[in-house]
Amino acid sequence: MPSAADLCLASTVADDLGIPVSPRVEVLVTAASRAVAGYCCRVFERGLGLVEYPAGYGRPLLLLERPPVLAVSGVWEGGNQVSADEYEIAGGLAESGMLRRRRGVWRATVRAGGGVTGMLGDFHGDGSEDGLRVVYDGGYVTPGQQALDGALVVTLPEDVQEAAVLTAVQLYRSRGVDAMVASESIGDWSVSYFAAKAEGKSPIPGAAQALLAPYALHWVS
Repeated sequence: MPSAADLCLASTVADDLGIPVSPRVEVLVTAASRAVAGYCCRVFERGLGLVEYPAGYGRPLLLLERPPVLAVSGVWEGGNQVSADEYEIAGGLAESGMLRRRRGVWRATVRAGGGVTGMLGDFHGDGSEDGLRVVYDGGYVTPGQQALDGALVVTLPEDVQEAAVLTAVQLYRSRGVDAMVASESIGDWSVSYFAAKAEGKSPIPGAAQALLAPYALHWVS
């Protein structure tokens, strides 16, 4: 059963492996998709009516957590709704998840311990109506979402899909292989040895990491 978070299809992974689609392959696709999302520090699948309390830094740009931003239903600052004429998400701003205030700056707040505390003035809030609240649609339509709803058109970039396929293939092929053991061979000679540096090895193969580089978000706390 596909998941909305699946960044590729089980059938694509099965074709690459030369095996039939099975529940095992579907599980690997979901696991690989989660690994890719975690590596990029983001959620890729499209969400509608997302409610977010972003951190403001007294700057014109506000970063939302699920780019690209498709539409903004409303923005509230200190409990007061901000006029839609005062902000924009045009062009590259939408793709990068940025909400730009046309005049002035957003209220200076910052996350601290999961809440919101003031950086300037006497503002103290808890990430609710006292701070910034944005309701918006964001993210990409994933292959998993299309599999669940055939009326949708996939918008997830092809390189992210390919990275998920590469990761799922590696997960399948690494089953039963001890990551702490490395081996080398030259002609008829071969040796296996303990590879201490293998501990904590990323499930994302190098080629997939290169494909994902433009999509990884780097959050500043």
